[in-house]
Amino acid sequence: MAYIIKLPRGMTIFIILALFFPVSIFMMSGCGLFYDFEAAAGDNNRETVYGQGTDEFVKEVIDGDTLILAGGERVRLIGINTPEDGMYFYGEAKDVLELLVLGKEVRLERDISEVDKYGRLLRYVYIGELMVNLEMVKRGFANAFTYPPDVKHTGLFLEAERQARSNELGLWERSGIQQVDIMVHYDAEGNDRENLNDEYIIINNTGKDIIDLGGWTVKDSATKHYEFKSFKMEPGSSVYLFTGTGKDSAGVFYWNSTMPVWNNDFDTLYLRDEEGLLVEIYNY
Repeated sequence: MAYIIKLPRGMTIFIILALFFPVSIFMMSGCGLFYDFEAAAGDNNRETVYGQGTDEFVKEVIDGDTLILAGGERVRLIGINTPEDGMYFYGEAKDVLELLVLGKEVRLERDISEVDKYGRLLRYVYIGELMVNLEMVKRGFANAFTYPPDVKHTGLFLEAERQARSNELGLWERSGIQQVDIMVHYDAEGNDRENLNDEYIIINNTGKDIIDLGGWTVKDSATKHYEFKSFKMEPGSSVYLFTGTGKDSAGVFYWNSTMPVWNNDFDTLYLRDEEGLLVEIYNY
């Protein structure tokens, strides 16, 4: 039997009470974390176009999008991205993936690429007809992350993310602060790598209350992450966050990144408050 207990500050604790029932907990419905296998049968086209599926057992889960097979191979779930260690919802995403796959036989499906730069197998992971990559997005514990050439199921991931956002599931739970808008200047003049401070974001306080940015975070669609120090943003004022190096001053902050943060073609900015709740999203 499984329960989800919603605590303040946007956190979720998963408590599993194993009562030795012979029926797997994954057959439970209406819980938000688990999935109805019968309903999943028609969710997506299971034809393997780029490689044959293989069955393996999962012996360890590293985080919300990485696991280790019984044979020792590390597998990165493609098409999605989950919070890194130290980020909001990291533990929840890892817990959900463990519930789904740990100790179970999975089917692996290749897209175009074989491995990433870390030597991890890049795969879509299935349990029966359930695509685990897609399930993580549906339940709100991963965002869609398009990284060519592995784009076979991009449409499914984007639609699942839209649904999770609209229902404010997991990562998409909204902050009560609704007086902020964002602009991203993502295409620096000339060579982006040589002009990092022409890549910047502007956060505007459009409301009537002072906002303390202390503990607020900015993240791209991948893993780049910035956390603000305490700063009081007055109504009608703006804050600038430059990608490159500089000395912070009133309303002006520097990421101190050695490389560009924002893609020039497409990316997503996630702004979260000090409790990890979503304040604003900026897509382009």
